This record gives sequence, structure tokens and C-alpha cells, in this order.
Amino acid sequence: MDKLKIMLSFLRELNDGNIPKAQDYGIKDEDFYDIVDACQDAGYIKGARFPRGQGNHILTGFLQDTKLTVSGMEYLHENSALMKTYKGLKEIRQWLPW
Repeated sequence: MDKLKIMLSFLRELNDGNIPKAQDYGIKDEDFYDIVDACQDAGYIKGARFPRGQGNHILTGFLQDTKLTVSGMEYLHENSALMKTYKGLKEIRQWLPW
């Protein structure tokens, strides 16, 4: 799994007004929430909520209020060369090499 490409795609989808799901990427919810949590830790997004269980393990994610930050927009801009090949969620599996 290419976590950086999933992260870029997630940020791009947020920028376009969409909130993707783990199923869009063909990955487990747990892996997806870890990627989204990393985006929030890096300051690229805000508003994602993650109830946690024992050992700080993410139980689920609530992403409906998630927004891209200025840092997230800058990150997308810095990676614009890679994003030029991104065609959206409909073709995500072709863009992500498995």
C-alpha cells in the first residue's frame, strides 16, 4: 500500500469537496484512519475526530467536518506534478500501484 499516494488522494478529494472512505482505496478502515490521523497530526487537515480505545488505538473515525488547512493546500501544491496524473476516485485503483 502506498500510504503517501493515498494521503495525497485524500487531500485532493477534500479539496474537491469529497470525503473518501477506506473502501474507495480497497484498504481496511484501520489503515485509512491511521493515514487520515497522520494528515491531521501534520496539520494538513482539521476537524477529523477519532474515538480511541485501549493503547490509543483508533476505534472509528468521524470525517464529516474534516477540512483542508492552508498547510494542506500548500502540500498539494508542492506535489502538483504527481497530482497531474490523478484522475479521481473513479480510477484510484489504477493510480495506486498494488
